[in-house]
Amino acid sequence: MSTPTLAEWLACSHPDPRQAWADWVAHGVTVIPVGTLFSSVRIPEAIVHAAVESTDPRQINKVLANRLDGPVIHDGRGRNFYPLIGAEARLDWDTTAPGVERLAPATQLGVPAPNLHRYTPATPIYWAVAGYTPRHCGSAAVALLVRVGGARLEEAAT
Repeated sequence: MSTPTLAEWLACSHPDPRQAWADWVAHGVTVIPVGTLFSSVRIPEAIVHAAVESTDPRQINKVLANRLDGPVIHDGRGRNFYPLIGAEARLDWDTTAPGVERLAPATQLGVPAPNLHRYTPATPIYWAVAGYTPRHCGSAAVALLVRVGGARLEEAAT
């Protein structure tokens, strides 16, 4: 039995996998409830920019790929990043970083089509870090990114 692709795995997270594929074709995005095969953390752009010390999308995506080692969605409209983490991943960290939140189970997450890898006005939700096989970002790596970005923002504010 072969390993499913990331897209197949994500589609299986949708209540109707065929609808996920149809949404991706028609709209470039589908909405999938988190908490079954994966979860996510909402991280505002400002924290990510501070953590990677760049606002250049190519540089950000490269750093996120290296540091998080898993798929990350960017919502350019809402100006948030969403690293995919394990549904049961422990987040044993507190943060005072504004806007950072683990999505509650059953929260609907906009998931871009597998081929969307950059922002355009027509496709503002895209993969900042894509993947080809099912995997999650490490929760410790996500926590470190948030801590570093939050600390740099606090330092800049003082």
